[in-house]
Amino acid sequence: MSEQIYLSNLARGRTVKYVRVKILSLWRVRIYGFRCKTEMLLADEQGTKIEGTIGCGPFHNVDMRELREDAWYTISDFVVSVPIRRTPNTLHPFHIKFHSDTKMTLIYNLYSLNFFVFAKYSVTKRRLLEANRPFDLCGVVVYVSEIKRMTYVPGEYDASTACNYLYFRLMDQKGRELPCFALGHYAADFMNMWTSRGYQASFRYQPVFCVLRFWKVDEFMGEPSISTRIGCSKIYLEPTLPEIKDLRMMSVFIARVTWAIEEGEDCDDAGEVVDQNV
Repeated sequence: MSEQIYLSNLARGRTVKYVRVKILSLWRVRIYGFRCKTEMLLADEQGTKIEGTIGCGPFHNVDMRELREDAWYTISDFVVSVPIRRTPNTLHPFHIKFHSDTKMTLIYNLYSLNFFVFAKYSVTKRRLLEANRPFDLCGVVVYVSEIKRMTYVPGEYDASTACNYLYFRLMDQKGRELPCFALGHYAADFMNMWTSRGYQASFRYQPVFCVLRFWKVDEFMGEPSISTRIGCSKIYLEPTLPEIKDLRMMSVFIARVTWAIEEGEDCDDAGEVVDQNV
């Protein structure tokens, strides 16, 4: 096998070296007609993230049916180019592009880490994050609206759900709330996950911990908010990932105490209730 290289050491041009990466997000983009390309957000063992694109093909050494999120792969013999987006999804100066001889092979899991980088609510509200640059956020869901439709005419290849949106609010570990908007198919994705658990809009029987992956800073009616970014965004309700256990416990505890204070109840047993639900 050729020599391994880390994402942080990539140089522009074609390389026969290989990288070991985890697919953090995977989505397909329709180019025209029925032709699609595959976009990915990747991370290596050092936590460095980069975007990758698999065009329409043909590709001799890539089994598209085998590609899945949260799995590790080796990628060898590929092209390193400048980012193809005006606003890339990562801070990496380069982009991985596949050509006909690029090889991508599934390997055993190296790490269970998901390489989250959580933004602070205060930073998000003051718009100190770079516009359209995706980031991660977590908290407790305190309100969920019905799915609504924007005044928007879908394009020829847009899905009928392209103008849908769903509004909800997250509370952080300091009791601060942030407006969130799930756009397009993400609105239905969120609502399906929410209702499948038997939850309603104002659900306060127990705090529902939520992780938003690869969302972006936005604005709604003059108020700072966050929204989904086409393709790469992810929504996790009640995730049990070990790396965010402490954040989940703190978020649930603060939500219970905040609600108890608002309703004038005794919150001495809040910590005990959290332990029962983690």
